[in-house]
Amino acid sequence: MKNTNPGTIVYAADLRHNYSGVVSVDAMPLGVGYIKAVMDEKFAARDVQVRIFAYPDVLLQAIEARPPHVLMVGNYMWNESLGHFFLRRVKKYNPDVLAIMGGPNISKEPVRQLEYVATHPEIDLYIHGEADFTAAEIVDAFVDSGRSIARLMERELPSSVYRRNGELVRSETRARLRSLDDIVSPYLSGAMDEFFDGRLAPMLETNRGCPFKCKFCVQGTEFYNKVTHFDLERLRAEIEYIARTIHERSPEMGTLRIADPNFGMYSRDVAIAEMIGQMQKRYGWPTFIDATTGKNKPERIIECLEKVNGALVLYQAVQSLDDEVLRNIDRSNIKLDAYQKIMVHVRGRGLRSNSDLILGLPGETKKSHLRGLYQLIDAGTDQAHCFQAMVLKGSDLETVEVRERYQFLTRFRVLPKNYGIYGGEKVFDIEEIIVGSDTLPFDDYVECRKHHMTFSVFWNDSWFADVVAFAAEMDIKPSKWLQEMLRALETATSDPIRELLDGFVGETVGELFETRESCEAFYAHPDNFERLGRAEIGDNLMYKYRAKASFFVWKAICAAALEATRQLVLAAGAAERYPDFNQLWNDFHSYVECKHASGDSLDEVLRPVSTTLNFDIPRWIADGFPHETSNYRNGKRRAMTFRLSEEGARELESAFRVWSSGLAGLTKLVTRIRVTSQIRTCEFPHVAEPEGVAVA
Repeated sequence: MKNTNPGTIVYAADLRHNYSGVVSVDAMPLGVGYIKAVMDEKFAARDVQVRIFAYPDVLLQAIEARPPHVLMVGNYMWNESLGHFFLRRVKKYNPDVLAIMGGPNISKEPVRQLEYVATHPEIDLYIHGEADFTAAEIVDAFVDSGRSIARLMERELPSSVYRRNGELVRSETRARLRSLDDIVSPYLSGAMDEFFDGRLAPMLETNRGCPFKCKFCVQGTEFYNKVTHFDLERLRAEIEYIARTIHERSPEMGTLRIADPNFGMYSRDVAIAEMIGQMQKRYGWPTFIDATTGKNKPERIIECLEKVNGALVLYQAVQSLDDEVLRNIDRSNIKLDAYQKIMVHVRGRGLRSNSDLILGLPGETKKSHLRGLYQLIDAGTDQAHCFQAMVLKGSDLETVEVRERYQFLTRFRVLPKNYGIYGGEKVFDIEEIIVGSDTLPFDDYVECRKHHMTFSVFWNDSWFADVVAFAAEMDIKPSKWLQEMLRALETATSDPIRELLDGFVGETVGELFETRESCEAFYAHPDNFERLGRAEIGDNLMYKYRAKASFFVWKAICAAALEATRQLVLAAGAAERYPDFNQLWNDFHSYVECKHASGDSLDEVLRPVSTTLNFDIPRWIADGFPHETSNYRNGKRRAMTFRLSEEGARELESAFRVWSSGLAGLTKLVTRIRVTSQIRTCEFPHVAEPEGVAVA
């Protein structure tokens, strides 16, 4: 079927799977937005129509209804297979369609770039480097070649790998753009308007490049080392446009994504944060900002945090705290004592901090990795993400030389929610991760993952902040407390707790495959594909088990944590320091349990709960856990109601509408709400409880 329309039709797609009912990558397709905005301006006087896509089902319908002359697909780790599927698909409709792929998910080694295109005959041309203007130039050359692929390939094409007379040709990668403002704004031009649909969060890019050289990161390569910036006035207009459009079209979307690798590190970022803060006052958006803050200039970053009203957390990524590992990956971190001082400032200003570690980096051992994890905890980090080292194409870590030097043991696993059936074909996007090396046996990898899960459930989001604070009053370090939480999981006899740990360990091992092909074959089996759709397998395990603990088995998790803590503080002499310790502890347990909003449905999560207490636990906590407790006795047991704030309930309700109350949706939701939104506040009613208040 050939397109007879005389105009040239270009489809550009940065796809994200949506088959599961949850969008796998919930950000607007900014990259192809730039491409469309540039092409719309360049071809304003020519009959070239450009349409961009994020959803595969929409692209499939468009191809079937009106095949393009050019199909461009972005290649990222989350949509590589999806891109190849559509290039093959469009060629079936019309072999004369120019099939272009581009993006960072390709080896940095030129020989392997040629091998990649050679093994994917559906690719006519691969753009390497920045594609904002290169894509438009290639389309222009294609039109001038009479829309003939053969004649196009006779030309010298910029920054590409392509086929010429049966041979592969690779042109040199173009230098990066010096002036980003030459790129037409995809927001102000209207190119992104259709994606304000309540499912995708707007993505803002204020600069490009990274001055650091981390080997595990694509932006750590020399190509990205110079940082260039978009004009501040352009950014001001974009931020206001986005906020106003969100307010008008999709007010339930509270998230803003900032694509910068080091937001807050530059003086101008304070002005950008202030712009966002102004939109919060005017439109109530954003409530949550997903961004990676820089590791330098902490005071400047803290100033940015303050200007966006708690929507952003301090993200001081360290990846490892072992000096040898840091040397191996060409990374330097902020010193631990300086990090601790920053945490004091952050806490003193009522802000939250975030960090992350990567398991499997060159030279890392179980001992060094866990030492770093618990050092972060004792330094005062509120939240940390424990990742596995991904073998990212385009990074130094992915090169053949580095793989062989450190004897990486790698495995393949399906990316969470990155699968679907499109046009009757099952498509899976898969990642390669490091699960062992010359310093990390596989069994140690699994053991570290158990610590990660414990960290995710008991530490991240501060569900047990009051419990940790009481333990600290008894001179128990947070690291010791958290290690005791893992022991509590390992020795638990109750089914919900045992199932939580055993299920996690089983899935951790079961999700790994020796080859990409064996991973695909496993999930393609009808039974396994159904289980994948129910989020029984193949989901993000950290977030899945945090979601289970937070919403489905909260009471059991809370009971395990409080009992393990009780044993710790008793051993530290709590019974001698606190009169009526047992009664006090029972009230403390009830308070911690009721304070966290949980449940199997939105109605249950939003519903207030009530319990009776002998002590005024909130006042006792606020006063720093005084040993003399008689002043906190209520005289007689008093009813206490716990309810979400109006703002918290509103944020949770919006998040549930976006992500749903199923486990697959909750694994997304737990990382996209503020910690405070799930905390109930407590009050002493003087009358009988109204209907609709649950009794704990």
